[in-house]
Amino acid sequence: MEEKQYYKEKRISSSSLKYFEQSPLLFKKFLDSELEQGEKRYLVRGTQIHMAILEPKLFKNNYTYLDFETPKSEQQKQFCEDYIKNYTQNIEVEYPKGSNKETFEGPKVLDEDIILLMSYKNNYKTTKSDEKALEEAKTLKNKLSKYITYLQNRKKFKDILSYTDWNRIQELKDNCAKHKKAKELLFIDDLDTREVHNEFVIFWEDPIHKLPCKSMIDRLIIDHKNKKIILVDLKTVNSFNKFKERCDEFSYFRQMAFYWYAINWYFVNELKKDIGEYTKETYLIALKTTDDAEVKVYKVQEQFLTDGMTELTELFRLLQWHWENNQWDYTKEYYLGDGEEKI
Repeated sequence: MEEKQYYKEKRISSSSLKYFEQSPLLFKKFLDSELEQGEKRYLVRGTQIHMAILEPKLFKNNYTYLDFETPKSEQQKQFCEDYIKNYTQNIEVEYPKGSNKETFEGPKVLDEDIILLMSYKNNYKTTKSDEKALEEAKTLKNKLSKYITYLQNRKKFKDILSYTDWNRIQELKDNCAKHKKAKELLFIDDLDTREVHNEFVIFWEDPIHKLPCKSMIDRLIIDHKNKKIILVDLKTVNSFNKFKERCDEFSYFRQMAFYWYAINWYFVNELKKDIGEYTKETYLIALKTTDDAEVKVYKVQEQFLTDGMTELTELFRLLQWHWENNQWDYTKEYYLGDGEEKI
């Protein structure tokens, strides 16, 4: 499924619950796409890392990197832009002396030298002869030839990464392949018969409160032969210090519990199987985005998932009232009381 389509669906997601905890009004604005969703750099980088590891072909189609000299000034940059524009657009042809449109039989494109000279003069004030200016234009073009090639191809990609960022992402992917548990969870043989899903979208309904929900699960592995389900989620971090506290702060355990509700729905409604016959395992793979690009795998204990489900039950109970009554400006406590709220 297209990512944009997933986010357009007005359903409850794990991330939307964070807004509901702040206020019903903020949750409703998020649901209606009324909040400005400016992409923060660390969120973009996390998406890139996820894609590189879980969807490598898609990553290759969406991203490339710069490992060459780029323009050092706005003039150099605009020279390259103008060169591409003049080269690709249908610009009036300059014909050789002694010929005209009726008699000229050559190709109707601007001569390379003329393109370079036009692009150079558009960006550099010079009293030099055309011959000297053309010489400098050729030197500049040769110096920035790879950048010019990038400009010609950039529409093929979603984004262009710096060489440093590209290497960091590749290093994280390589370190996952070297880590014995991460390798086991993330990389499987083509002959593996298990059901495997990456960035797996499930539209589901909360079984108790009948609320419409949605989940995009990083990785789900279902071994029908050995009756085993493995849920894997990738987390980017700057440090492994106090990772448990980070899990609490960002409600990772509740997020995993939310995903298990989705998986349960998938078993009942799509696979038509009894999930009770399967053992379940949950893993968080922490990817350190600093220089060492270290990888750690944490197995989530059942107690933490139980705590997450307890949180979800209370949030769903409160959310159900707002959903059914379409009242979002204040809390349920406000509407059913005298306007005061307890702290």
